[in-house]
Parts: sequence; C-alpha cells; structure tokens
Amino acid sequence: MIKQFLNYLKKNKHLFAYSFVLILGLCFQRSSNSQDNLNITKFNFSKATITDLGEPMTLWATTYYLPEFVDGSGEVALRDNSGNELGPKLTLQEWCRSALEGSVRIVFKTAEFKTYNFDSNSGLFSNDCSEFSTLNIGNTKFRIANGTFGDGDGKYKLVPYRTIATDPLSIPTGTVLYIPKAQGAKILLKNGQTIIHDGYFFAGDLGGLIKLKHIDVFLGTDNDSSFFPWISHTSTLTFEAYIVKDQKIIDDLTQMHL
Repeated sequence: MIKQFLNYLKKNKHLFAYSFVLILGLCFQRSSNSQDNLNITKFNFSKATITDLGEPMTLWATTYYLPEFVDGSGEVALRDNSGNELGPKLTLQEWCRSALEGSVRIVFKTAEFKTYNFDSNSGLFSNDCSEFSTLNIGNTKFRIANGTFGDGDGKYKLVPYRTIATDPLSIPTGTVLYIPKAQGAKILLKNGQTIIHDGYFFAGDLGGLIKLKHIDVFLGTDNDSSFFPWISHTSTLTFEAYIVKDQKIIDDLTQMHL
C-alpha cells in the first residue's frame, strides 16, 4: 500500500513536492516541540526561607534563546575555527541571528536536529550582519554543542528557564539565585503542560554584554518571556534577588547543568 502511494506521488511530481514540504514541516514542528519534554518536576524546589538566603541584590534582566532553522534554507555556512564548513547552510539573516544568540538548533531533512554553539571569533569567512545587528558578530565560528540546548560557561550545559548568564565579577559562575518575583510563575508548554516556577536560577553562562547587575535569562527555544514580567530589558526597571546558601539546592541545580 505504501509502495503504491509512493509510486503515485512520483508520477505526480507536484503532489510529491507538496508532500515532501508538508512532511518536513511536521518534522520541524515535532522537533520544535522538543522543549515540551522538559522534566517539569525539576521546578518544584520549596520556597526559600530567610536563613537560606544572602543579602538582597538589585538586578535587571534580559533574555536569550535558542533559534531553530531548517538546514539548507540559504547559502551561508556555519564554520569552525579553521573556516571549515560544519554542514548546515542558512540565510544570512538566520546566520546572524544564530551568531547574536550564541547558538542555533539545525533541523535536518531527516527530522533529526543538532545544536551548534559559539566557539570563537575568527577573521576567516566573515559575514556582514550590519543589516540585522549593530554588534560585531560577523566573525562568529561554531562547534557542535554538548548540551541539547547549547553550552554555557565551562562544563555547564544550558537548561531552559533555569540558566542565567552573569558577570562573574558580580555573580560568580555556579551561583544559585532566588528571585521572589519568579516564584509561582506559570510557563505554558506547547504540549499543554504547565511549569510552576520555583524562583531559582543557576549562573551557568557568560555574555559579552552582561555586566555588573545585569543578568540574561535563557528561555530554550521559546522567545516569549511574558510569564516573567519582571524581565524588563532595561536597566531602569529592577527587581530583588538573593544568593542561595542551601547546599542541597546548589548541588541539585549544579548537577542539572552537567
């Protein structure tokens, strides 16, 4: 039956092309929904008590995320430090978005996907991103990431809604923060499940623009932070956060990022 259907599609090339695009779209949607497989029980730590917290800090926040693109959508290649092509090719706008965010998930025609991470800046095969960003990101080079959602600082992997990028001079890598305004936030996943956030975040990443009391919250493949209204993307709107001293919570969140 399947063989007869495929033979029919081959004889009707316009239907074959349409079916291929439709199947690829469905595969991409399934891949895009992979964030829905998050273990929501990882967000159920108990509300922090005063004895478990350090002195309050005044911070402001932005967000970053993992963009997803289909391989072969353009002619601009992801390249490694030596300038060698890694395989995937994107449009210039997609490539520049990937360089800006520091990582990208590529969905292949087989419905498989790989995550690529920022590795270094190199003058080889530079791209002009001035149309899409004021930042100098055109020399970005990539490598295959270890983590499903990308890699943070050193040995740490990124975890959606958990990882934050910080300035290590203000908030050292490996620090756990408790943000009271995040406690109880409802994050609706595409599969209908809801994460009730417990307010804890892990400093597992760095960012060139993240300085002093500025943190960057990682959202996974989601670029919507409306469930965190305390994230203002401006330094004039701040909130309070606390460094967590509870060793079990520190150990658990550290392990979550390894």
